[in-house]
Amino acid sequence: MPKNTSVAAVAEAPACCALPVVTRGTRRKEEIRRRKLARVSGKTLIVGLDLAREHQAVSFAYRRRVLGRKRFDAAPQDLAAELGPVIAALLAHHKLQRVVIGMEPAGHYWELAAESFERAGLDYVLVHTVSVRHEREASRYTPESTDPIDAEAICELVWRGHFTEATLWLSAERLRLNGLAREYMLARKLAASETARLTNYWDRLLPELFTVLRTLKGKTAAAVSRAVLPFSEMVVLTPAGWLERVKLHTRKERVLRKAPLKILELVRAAHADPHRRSGDAVPLRIRGAAERKDLAETQKQRAEADLLQRYHSCEEAAYLDSIPGSDPVCSALVLALVGDFSRFDTGRTLAKLGGSEVNHFSSGDWRGTSRISHRGRARLRAAAYQQARSLARKNDFYNRRFLHLISRTSGTRLSKQQAYIAIGNSYLRTAHALVTGRELWREPRKREEG
Repeated sequence: MPKNTSVAAVAEAPACCALPVVTRGTRRKEEIRRRKLARVSGKTLIVGLDLAREHQAVSFAYRRRVLGRKRFDAAPQDLAAELGPVIAALLAHHKLQRVVIGMEPAGHYWELAAESFERAGLDYVLVHTVSVRHEREASRYTPESTDPIDAEAICELVWRGHFTEATLWLSAERLRLNGLAREYMLARKLAASETARLTNYWDRLLPELFTVLRTLKGKTAAAVSRAVLPFSEMVVLTPAGWLERVKLHTRKERVLRKAPLKILELVRAAHADPHRRSGDAVPLRIRGAAERKDLAETQKQRAEADLLQRYHSCEEAAYLDSIPGSDPVCSALVLALVGDFSRFDTGRTLAKLGGSEVNHFSSGDWRGTSRISHRGRARLRAAAYQQARSLARKNDFYNRRFLHLISRTSGTRLSKQQAYIAIGNSYLRTAHALVTGRELWREPRKREEG
C-alpha cells in the first residue's frame, strides 16, 4: 500500500472494481483442506512412523513441537501393541485427547501396521513418499535421509494436513477383486514380454522365418516354437518326422502343414551356412520363452474369467457397462483398481490417481511442454488407455471426439496416443459420475466436443 494511502481511501474504492474470483476448484481444495485439518486439530498427539521390516523409527509431536523419539524392534503387525502404552502415557502427561498416526505407504508393511491400528482403534493416515522427500529437503536443505528425520517430517506433514485419506479395503470381496485385477495385469505383461522375447530370438536365429509366418501369435508359430530343436538335430529329421514332432506340440489344435515344411528347408539352408553360430543355442531359449508365454496366457485367461465373474456381481457394473462400446474387462479393471468411487470428490481425481492428468509448465512468458505426470497407479492408467481404444472404435460419441482431437484446426492438435489418453481421462470422469450418481450413460451434449 502507498505511504499516503489510508485504509478509508482503500475502502472507498470504485464499485466497478471486481473482487478476485474464487473458482470451484479453489472451493473444493479448501473444503478438503478443512476436512483434513479438522482431523488433526485440537489436542491431538501426532505420531510419525517410518516403517521397516523389523526396526521402526517413531517421532511424537504436539502441534509443531516434538515430544520425543523412540525406536521399536518390532514387526509392523505388532506395532499397535508396542505403541499403545507409550501413546497412553503421552496423552495423560500432556493432557491430550486423541492420536493420529502418520506413515508412508511403504510396500506391504503399511497394510500390516494399519490392520493392527484398526484392531486397536487407533486413527492413521498415509503421507505420500514424494511429500516426505520434499519436506526433508525443504526443512534441512540437504538430501540427507535417516529414519528419525523421515519420522519427524511425517509429523510435520500430518500437522499441516498434507496426507491422503486412503485406508485399507473395506471388504475382503473388494480386496479379492483388486488382487485378481493385479494378477491379470501381471500375467498380461509377462505374456507380452515373452512374445517380444520370442520375436527377438527368432529374428536372431532364423530371420527368414517371417517370410513364412507373418506373426508369432498364431497356433502354427506357437507349435513350431515349442517343437524347435538345435539345427544339428533338426537337419537329420525327415519332413514327416518334423511334422510329427510339430503335431505333438500343437495341443490338439489344427495347424498349417506347408509352413513347418518350409521352415525346415530354411533351417537346413541356414545350417549349411558356416557363419551361422546361433543354431544350437537359441532354439533352447525359444522353447523356454514359448513355455513361459503359454503359462502366462493360461494365468491371464483364468484371472480374466474370475475377474469378470466377480465384477458382474457388483452393483457398479450396471452403470459402467451402460457405456456403449466399453470393454467389460477394462471396466472390471477400473472398478477393481479404484475401489469405492465415493471416496473421491470428483472424477478428475481418478485421472490423478492413475497419473494421467496433464501437467502444465509455464513461468512468465515461457511456456513449456505439457505432459502427463505418470505419478499414480500405472495399472489404472493402462486400463483407462485400453478402454479408450475400445471406445474410440465402438462408441460413436467417443469416435467423433477422437477424430476431432487428432484433426482439429483450433487449439493444439493431439497425436493418436495423446487423444487416447484424453478419452481415457474423459472415461474416468464419466465412470465416476455414473457410479456416484447411480445413473446410466447418456450421450453428452455437443458442447463437450470443444
